[in-house]
Amino acid sequence: MRKCVIVGLIVILSGCEKNEIDTEGKVIWGPNPVALINDREVQLDWLDYSTYNEVLLPYEILDPDKFEIYISKNDFPNFTKLIELDNDKEYSYTVTGLDNNQPVYFYMTSEKKGFDKLTSDTIMVIPNKEKAPIDLTVQNDNHTIASVSVAHGLGKIAYVDKYYSWEGGENCCMTVSVLISNLDGSQPELLDINAYEPCWSPNNNEIVFRTENNEINSGNGTPSQIALFDYSSKSITKLTNDTVFNYAPVFSNNGEMVLYQSTKGVTDVYSTNIWLIDLKSLEKTQLTDLENSELMSFGKADWIDNENYIFHATKQNYKKQIYSSGINANTIEKVIESVWNDYCPSISPDDKTIAFISDRSGTNQIWIYNLDTQKYKQLTGYRDNEYISESWTRIEWIDNQNITFTINENKFVKQRIE
Repeated sequence: MRKCVIVGLIVILSGCEKNEIDTEGKVIWGPNPVALINDREVQLDWLDYSTYNEVLLPYEILDPDKFEIYISKNDFPNFTKLIELDNDKEYSYTVTGLDNNQPVYFYMTSEKKGFDKLTSDTIMVIPNKEKAPIDLTVQNDNHTIASVSVAHGLGKIAYVDKYYSWEGGENCCMTVSVLISNLDGSQPELLDINAYEPCWSPNNNEIVFRTENNEINSGNGTPSQIALFDYSSKSITKLTNDTVFNYAPVFSNNGEMVLYQSTKGVTDVYSTNIWLIDLKSLEKTQLTDLENSELMSFGKADWIDNENYIFHATKQNYKKQIYSSGINANTIEKVIESVWNDYCPSISPDDKTIAFISDRSGTNQIWIYNLDTQKYKQLTGYRDNEYISESWTRIEWIDNQNITFTINENKFVKQRIE
């Protein structure tokens, strides 16, 4: 009997030694779910390819054994487990039977024996039937069409080509430039080199833009100015003459004022205030006061009317949220607040709907927010091979039902919101 007990203990101990897991110098990766929407369904993809691109790490990255998907449909933020999946190396799962135009929330976990469970951030998704955008201009020659502004009365667009080049012998160059073309991209004409962020005036006579042309880098970066292009005379007039960074100009609805961002008076060059130029007097007025706010930066303003404007700002947690203010106001009002990044707001002509960029569903997509109903609509999120850049995408309204924006920095599209 004593011999059997000893043998049994040996078996148990050897079994424990065999099942021990050496975790030293090893980690598992956590899922970062990305949602692709469709009619009454959502496809979740979560492989973080960057984990396989890391080199010279002081640890080894291991693939998880299992994943869990949690869902909240009608009682957010309460979640229930939707499914547990063995790692089949596909890193994708389609959730069906959802209600169109109703928000759904997901988060995921990854598990491996011997390691702590890792939990992803929560994403927000709104499935709906795909409304394919109408391609207006497509660049297929390694050039870009970004930051597009439309002159509807002329059938023209002004846009940024990040790789504009010209022949000049030893002086041959390639640089970010603003061009003007027909709506379909034909007959492009150079507005200026070292130029960014064009915006047509309401009467289609002028373009305001950011320029670094003929500016000298003083060691802290090349200053940028706000400039005005006269479409008839083809002349360019600089509206600012600073040693700071001025950018993202936008005309008021009456064409008499311009909002823009500036690092003037800000100690951190990565932070900006919103400024105003009166085009009649050329007087410049600082509208926001970053130093006396709880925010880290103001950016990408757009007019609501000739008095009020909407913009995004960076909070102390580095998340960007959407606010509004007025050129004669001392207050800032929250418009859209969330746990995600919401940027580049643009309001419809009837002031009822905001189109904006958000990473709510895991990647930057175009979202719609109705100010009357306070409901959201996810406008894009159908393809995993397309992206929308908050830095190079400009959202403009054609009317109360249609907007324009760029995809992949090479495709300019029109999209109906309903």
